Amino acid sequence: MGISATIPFSAEEADRLSVDAIEEMKLRTWARKNYIDVSQRDDLWHPVILDEMLRIDQE
Repeated sequence: MGISATIPFSAEEADRLSVDAIEEMKLRTWARKNYIDVSQRDDLWHPVILDEMLRIDQE
């Protein structure tokens, strides 16, 4: 089963979603493997994915 970056929640609901350490690692790995430029990112992606892509931007 693959990880989908888009979640069917509003941005406010996404901010409240909590993930365990393993799920967070999966999301961060997905973000690194599927990195795209900030102009192409979807604001509805999980906050962990957006955070990891922001970290990549700063590297």
